[in-house]
Amino acid sequence: MEQTKEGTMSQIIEGISYKLNQLQSLWIPLLFVLTTGTILLLALFTVLGYQTIYINRTYPGVFIADIDVSGMPPTEMTTVLETRTSEYLARSVTINVENEQLVYTGQELGLRVDTSLTANKAYAVGRSGNLLTDLLTHLTLLIRPHTVEPIIVYDSGTTDQIVQQLADQYYQAPQDARFVIDGTGQVTIVPSQLGQQIHVETTQADIEQAIFSQNPQIVTVVTQKILPTVRELDLETARQQAVTLLAQPLRLGYQHQDETVQWQLEPQSLATMIKLVKTVDGAGKKQFSIAFEETTTKAYLEQLAVTIQIEPINAKLVFDDEANSLQVVQPSQSGRQLDMENSYQAITRLAQNPSEYVPLTVIFTPPPIDSDNLEALGIKEVVGESTSYFYGSSQGRMNNIELAASKFNGVIIPPGELFSFNHYLGPVTAENGYDESLIIGAERTAVGIGGGVCQVSTTVFRAALFTGFEIVERWAHGYRVGWYETNATPGLDATIYTPDVDFKFRNDTDYHLLIQTETDLDISTIIFRFYSTHSGRDVVVSSPHIENEVKHGPPIYEEDSALPRGAMEQIDWAKDGLDVTVYRTVSEGDTVLHEDVVFSRYRPWQAVYKVGPGVVTATPPSGQATRTPAPQ
Repeated sequence: MEQTKEGTMSQIIEGISYKLNQLQSLWIPLLFVLTTGTILLLALFTVLGYQTIYINRTYPGVFIADIDVSGMPPTEMTTVLETRTSEYLARSVTINVENEQLVYTGQELGLRVDTSLTANKAYAVGRSGNLLTDLLTHLTLLIRPHTVEPIIVYDSGTTDQIVQQLADQYYQAPQDARFVIDGTGQVTIVPSQLGQQIHVETTQADIEQAIFSQNPQIVTVVTQKILPTVRELDLETARQQAVTLLAQPLRLGYQHQDETVQWQLEPQSLATMIKLVKTVDGAGKKQFSIAFEETTTKAYLEQLAVTIQIEPINAKLVFDDEANSLQVVQPSQSGRQLDMENSYQAITRLAQNPSEYVPLTVIFTPPPIDSDNLEALGIKEVVGESTSYFYGSSQGRMNNIELAASKFNGVIIPPGELFSFNHYLGPVTAENGYDESLIIGAERTAVGIGGGVCQVSTTVFRAALFTGFEIVERWAHGYRVGWYETNATPGLDATIYTPDVDFKFRNDTDYHLLIQTETDLDISTIIFRFYSTHSGRDVVVSSPHIENEVKHGPPIYEEDSALPRGAMEQIDWAKDGLDVTVYRTVSEGDTVLHEDVVFSRYRPWQAVYKVGPGVVTATPPSGQATRTPAPQ
């Protein structure tokens, strides 16, 4: 039993000894593990502490250019960098252009530093997001610093503007050869000159390269020559043309029948009409020649046209009743005028075909009444005639009648043309020779210029009426005038008042109508004779149809202190008022050409007397009134 206990104890001691031997074999590895863990734990805490310290700061060893920004937050780096920006932007670029040197800083050329972006770039060193990579970077920064270059931003628009300003300032336009004709007509060619311009693209590229250099740079602008578009040789043909054309004076003229008319244009004057013309042939080659400038050339021709132009002049004719033939009092004259366009074209052809003479085109126009062709007028005989009487008229009225009638002597009315009394009469003024005489006013007869002219219009109206011409316009007098009813019925008068009241008729025959007048002051007659060819017309004029007769009122007496005492002078004669209608029918064979109703309304008209002092006016004494002519 005891042996058993001792054996058991021995076994226990041996087991313990074995265990101790086993534990002794594990001690060294365990100790290594504990030591290593401790070191790693310490390293981890160290890294975490380092990261914590620089969580918002740049890691040590980071430089921006030569600025140590270790431990700085981005905002501080931005502030520090902004104070140093001018150093980076002050790098100069010198631009040589011609004989000038222009110095610009980088800032003036469009450079700027992006401080915020540069600070962020420096802050990002050692923060890639990979722990091992970042730890290696941190250790490296402690041995070898890392430099971040400032981020430079370049605005090319500023350089563009500077280069373009230089290009504009130093641009030299080429000078084309010039064609010159001086005041004496001498022709010369002014030589061409090369131009020069800056090659903008190349110069700008050189400047941009110099901007980013670390050292000051000199850039010489690149220039290029500009060729003129017109050289001396290009103008030689035109020069020879001008020299030939201006070698002698130019004569211009025309010939008509036996008449030759010429003008001479001196070279210096001719030179003002010449211009240089450029054309391009089918191959695209420029060609220069001379031509005549339209404005100045036609201005010269217009001056000639004024001296050349004359209106055609009708022949003045008279019909000789004894010889029964038409006689020429004054020959006709053809009109002439310059044909501007054809004459201008003739001058322009000189540029290619020089000549010392240019025939002008002149158009000659025969007059309507041509003395060389009297037969064509058809004026062969008397076709109508009218006579009126003005016995007892004043001297002034007779003068007016004679003067007015003379305006119509020799008038010729072509077929289809309108006769206007006022047109041929012209202004009735004292300046034209008319005297004062009694005229019909609105309510009274009064003294005025031209009294008696209506004697002439009445006479020609009757001639036209009885000859059968178309009556276009006719007006009756306001009251009856005794002269117009002498050897005539009432209703056949015609009043005029220039320029509004006119008498007109139309020559509606196939022949010309010649009017001749004859005034005899001794027997107080005026005659209108119409000469043409009888058209075979039958003219029927009725007797006057009288209606609505109104008795004139009692005489009117007006005191006139200018008259002698007891004198009385009658200035208006009493006439009854009435309406008169005359009918006219003009026919040719079975054809009725005209059916006219000639209507006249005459007002009653009282006698008017002017009386001197002391005259009793109840009844005019017989034979006491002084007779005065009636109005026109």
